[in-house]
Amino acid sequence: MSNTFNRVKTIGAYLLLVLFSDSVLAHGERAQQANLRMRTVNWYDIEMSQSKLDVGGELIIRGRLRPSNFWPEHIPSVDGRVFLNLGASGPNFVRETSHIDGVSMVQSTSLQLGRDYAFEIKLKARRPGRFHVHPILSVKDAGTMVGPGRWIEVGGSAADFVNEVETMFGRMVDLETFNLNVIYTWHALWFVIGGAWLFYWFRKRPLLIARMRAVEQAEAQGGDANDILSARDRQVAIGFVIVTFVLIAVGYQWAESRHPVTTPLRTAKINVPKKDPPASDISVILNEARYRIPGRSFQMSLTVENNGDSALNVSEFSIANLRFINPSVQTLKPVDSHDLIAPNGLRVEGGQIPAGETKTVNVFAEDALWETQRLTQMINDPDSIIAGLLFFHGDDGGREVVEIGGSMLPVFN
Repeated sequence: MSNTFNRVKTIGAYLLLVLFSDSVLAHGERAQQANLRMRTVNWYDIEMSQSKLDVGGELIIRGRLRPSNFWPEHIPSVDGRVFLNLGASGPNFVRETSHIDGVSMVQSTSLQLGRDYAFEIKLKARRPGRFHVHPILSVKDAGTMVGPGRWIEVGGSAADFVNEVETMFGRMVDLETFNLNVIYTWHALWFVIGGAWLFYWFRKRPLLIARMRAVEQAEAQGGDANDILSARDRQVAIGFVIVTFVLIAVGYQWAESRHPVTTPLRTAKINVPKKDPPASDISVILNEARYRIPGRSFQMSLTVENNGDSALNVSEFSIANLRFINPSVQTLKPVDSHDLIAPNGLRVEGGQIPAGETKTVNVFAEDALWETQRLTQMINDPDSIIAGLLFFHGDDGGREVVEIGGSMLPVFN
């Protein structure tokens, strides 16, 4: 009976893995807390140079990011250390270069809250397959802030991948195979030494639990637990120590003779130039924010002051990588089945904001994405603060991007 039950559990786990593996591989970011996604890094204008390429082909990710002014106080922020990186399911791409505001991100840096940064990541496809790719920002002591993802299909064969670089002395090396034989040799050597050490002690009696009890008994009787070690045991242990240190010394000398000039891993911090907050001709005050749970409707009352020369329309609301689009202002469709865009998800009451005027508008972001992306968890946050980007399009073709944030009140009926 128990064997049958175990088989059923195994088959069930396998079916779950097969049926839902794509969802797990692609959307682990949904596991992050709602306030962490809403109030940390705002990503927008994300572009990927292509969605289909072959092994060895180049993929470029460009976009903009804006660390939120409403960053949670209990979470270390971007003014410490951050690192621009790539989120993908395994080592399927090689990062060639990455930049923030044109500054190379080969090392970590720090950013400012509320500032706008342009970034670029250049990749080379390493393995064939279909991968969900995200730009990510790793924040020291806080974790990884995941940007919007896209499905990328890589064709060809893994055998076609070449990853060669030229050293400072003009030597070409393939990073995929460089010194692999040395790595295998050292691993095998240490496994042999470790196995010999375990073999010696496993053949001794008493073993493991019984030995521990013998030590406890000796200590309880006021004796010396080391008495269970024989002179031979001590000699063997000293021999292993000597062999270990000799191998380390010989390996060090061998490496120094083979590679006399080396560069240590860099730990310095790269400085991105300080910058002013984004210039804007518009001021937005969040008067009230409500989330109506039964209708999956997020409602905001906004006071908008237009100090520009052109009338403005609310075109988009972006929060936690979800994009709610006002179809009366712009037409935007998801680029793939998991692109988090609600093409008809934004409704605005109050109309256009004329130039030089101040107006109150009501904005409704309504879509099942609130539920499927687990953002409804925000009603359980102790502070219930939300934050996101509001986009305005002007009659002159211009665009304004403003961050809004404040307290949110859940509505249960």
